[in-house]
Amino acid sequence: MPLELNDVFVNPDSSLDFDECFVYDDLSAEGEQLVVSPVMVRGQVKNTGGLVEVCYTAEFHYSKPCDRCLAVADKSFRQDFVHTLALSAENEDTDDIIIVAGYTLDLFSLVRDDILLEMPIKHLCSEGCLGLCPRCGQNLNEGSCGCKKEAVDPRMAALDELLQDED
Repeated sequence: MPLELNDVFVNPDSSLDFDECFVYDDLSAEGEQLVVSPVMVRGQVKNTGGLVEVCYTAEFHYSKPCDRCLAVADKSFRQDFVHTLALSAENEDTDDIIIVAGYTLDLFSLVRDDILLEMPIKHLCSEGCLGLCPRCGQNLNEGSCGCKKEAVDPRMAALDELLQDED
C-alpha cells in the first residue's frame, strides 16, 4: 500500500495516521515457509521540525515447526518500528534513512522487510523443549524413549567423569 506523503514533507508539524492489514504469502524463516495470520499495522508518519519519521507497530500470529522437536509451534509477534524518511540523501549515510521517491512510501514492502529482519532465528515450542532422541526420534517432551545412553568415546571418558561428579 503506497502512502502519499506530500503534505507531511511540505508542512512542518503535520502527520498522517494509518491502520492497515496486510497478507503476506511468501514469508519464510531459515528457508522454511511460515504460516502467518494477516499482519495488523498501526502507526503514524510525522514531520517534527523538518525531520520526517514513520513509527508503527506490526502484530500477527505465525506457525512454524519447533527447531528441536519438530512439533508445530504457534507464536505471536509484536514489534515497534521507527524509520527516518528523506526525499534524497546527498553526502549522508543512507543505512538509517529510507529514501522516499516522489513523496510515496511503499508501506507493504517496508513492513515485510522489517518483519523478516526481526523474526527470531530459533523457533522453539517452549524454552524447556527437550527435542528428539538422536537414536530413535522419539519426542522427548512426550516421555522417555528407553534408548540406552551411548557409550562414551574413550578419549572423552575423563570429561564424562567430571560431568558425572557435578550431578
